[in-house]
Amino acid sequence: MANFREYAYAIFRRLCHPLPVNPRKVVFCSYYGRGYSDSPKAIAEALLSSGEKRKLQWLVKTPEDAKELPQGVEPVPYNSFRRIFALSTAKVWVDNCRKDWRGKKKSQYYLQTWHGFALKRIEKDAESALEPAYVQSCKNDSAQCDLIVSGSDFMTKLYQNAFWYDGEVAAFGTPRNDVFFQNTDAVKQKVFAALGLEPTRRLLLYAPTFRVDHSTDAYKLDVENVLAACEKRFGGCWTALIRLHPNVAEQSKGLFAYDETRVLDATRYPDMQELLLAADLLITDYSSSMFDYALSGKPCLQFATDVEAYKTDRNFYFPIDSLPFPLADSNAALCREILAFDEEVYRKRWAAFYKEQGFCEDGQAAKRCADWILQKMAE
Repeated sequence: MANFREYAYAIFRRLCHPLPVNPRKVVFCSYYGRGYSDSPKAIAEALLSSGEKRKLQWLVKTPEDAKELPQGVEPVPYNSFRRIFALSTAKVWVDNCRKDWRGKKKSQYYLQTWHGFALKRIEKDAESALEPAYVQSCKNDSAQCDLIVSGSDFMTKLYQNAFWYDGEVAAFGTPRNDVFFQNTDAVKQKVFAALGLEPTRRLLLYAPTFRVDHSTDAYKLDVENVLAACEKRFGGCWTALIRLHPNVAEQSKGLFAYDETRVLDATRYPDMQELLLAADLLITDYSSSMFDYALSGKPCLQFATDVEAYKTDRNFYFPIDSLPFPLADSNAALCREILAFDEEVYRKRWAAFYKEQGFCEDGQAAKRCADWILQKMAE
């Protein structure tokens, strides 16, 4: 059945290719249809607030994903003929992941935002660890890109050297990170209301990334003792939010003892950036979320019990212990790091890393992307 469906899609793509491009249409996608989130969301909202009336469509995998879409953004099922029609007739595509799609027309434009500052080696730098089919889809994707946007000198060089890409890279900043430069009160209230939390609670967000074998063995956070350390060091009553990577989202059920006030499963909350905004402290291992979260000025710590094993997957661009975030390899060490957390040292280390890697975040990235799109649509 799957082969028949792919065959039918291929025929439909050919039928749609001669169709005219709608000069007012933009099609967005985030994480292969997983919902309204990340940098494409920020760009869509910049277009909505620009006052320019455009037809905005969003690729979604499920009806649940479509519920977060605001007025003015139309859902299109990801696994459908409608997706093919939408992409075939849009003036601009916006995505944060690779598109295994061939046949972009000369009159169409493709804006790629990617999805985070890289710690783990990616794309060409990790080619030996990637499936050949994925590598080929990357090359197809890069051949169609018209612009990749970057939030740092480091990522600009990475896009130029490791993405099989020889087109333009623009230092616009990272659209999804614009939220850290805006008033965050409304977002915090939204998160607390969605999770049923009292507004006086302080939030610890635990957001580890996935392992290549999809194991959760490394997610052994001693939540109660870590929360106790947070309360002793920072004061207040704390709640832990557990947020697993989408690749292992289904395994969040039963992983921790969840309750209404101390530990909540936030894996299915649609927008990670909103959780980062609401959190008072982030604990992760190798996730790019740490580089986003550091823009808030709030404490971030690394809890990584399998560094040597993780290196055998793709290894890192930076020595893990050279990052500006305190690193712990056990729960006992993590609690010690929390209790000994020095805000001034943390701030200086992040400032030095920010300068060294040439970050260029200023809260205007989404607007720059929206302006680029409007310019292309006017041509």
